[in-house]
Amino acid sequence: MSLAAIIGNARIKATLTGYLRNERVPTSLIFSGSDPLHQLQFAMNFAKALCCRQENRLDACDRCHNCLAIDRGLYPDVQVLAPDGQFYRKAQLDELIASAHHRPLQGDRRVFILREAQRLNESSANAFLKTLEEPLASNLFILLTQNLNLILPTICSRCQILKFMPLSNHEVKLELERRGVDPEKARLMAFFNTENMEELAEDDWKEMEDKRRSMLCILERLMRQSEVEDILLDLYDRSRVRDKFIAYFREMVNLISVLLRDIMVLMIDPAAGGILVNPDFKEKLMELAALTRIENIFFLIRKMEYLLRDIQRNLNARVLILEFINSYSRQEGAAHG
Repeated sequence: MSLAAIIGNARIKATLTGYLRNERVPTSLIFSGSDPLHQLQFAMNFAKALCCRQENRLDACDRCHNCLAIDRGLYPDVQVLAPDGQFYRKAQLDELIASAHHRPLQGDRRVFILREAQRLNESSANAFLKTLEEPLASNLFILLTQNLNLILPTICSRCQILKFMPLSNHEVKLELERRGVDPEKARLMAFFNTENMEELAEDDWKEMEDKRRSMLCILERLMRQSEVEDILLDLYDRSRVRDKFIAYFREMVNLISVLLRDIMVLMIDPAAGGILVNPDFKEKLMELAALTRIENIFFLIRKMEYLLRDIQRNLNARVLILEFINSYSRQEGAAHG
């Protein structure tokens, strides 16, 4: 893959291309953003563009010996490092620093890519700092991080910082399709997952399908007021481990909110299947739409938004659960009033 072929963050792509065009590449860069895989794609393909054998080095050709060797992890002048455990070990930094004091082995440039650079502890970061302060012109250090605030200010001050934006739903869909994922699967996976492409693969489709069907079942029980006590007991049981419960509850409220929006769309226009997020559930959603009124759906959608806000405010788990359950029981009473 070349820089031009990477999906998303066009502004950063233009900045990197400008470095190449003007032949003014900084000796140290920080890529900061929520998606480490996307950052790594940019770092690796920028390294390829720098080391490519073609004459016009504004991008990688993806065909020459250097490009192919970098893709296979066999090019000695491009090194990718990752923490060994919770932090980078001192031996890792000692080896990097020693390598950085030598000229490139094959080309004109040496590129060092540090994944999860926020895991440089203070000792290793300070040892690395001197190398950043006195770099060889042939070296380029690219530090990748999801949390810029955890990197020492003295290191940040010596690097050009490029801040990556999360991919849009459409961009995630295009990236998944590029990987060979079925377009309809890609659309749904992109809708519910845009933060971290590294954690998104077609293998996740089965898990996501199970979650969607499970939430549709919960929503149906709530709207029909059937087996609600089982839902309540399950949530109480999950709330014993707060972190896992909050993650589950947030995902549940998000998925149910989307199902409610689909129901509202169908109540306004029963033929509007093409704009549903969950078109494969259309028949069941039409059944649920017949159980209530549109003002009740508006209320529930707003209530789910408030619950998502309250999750962020770290409210008591039992309070969140009861608010969630009671929202539907109140609306059930209103629908029959």
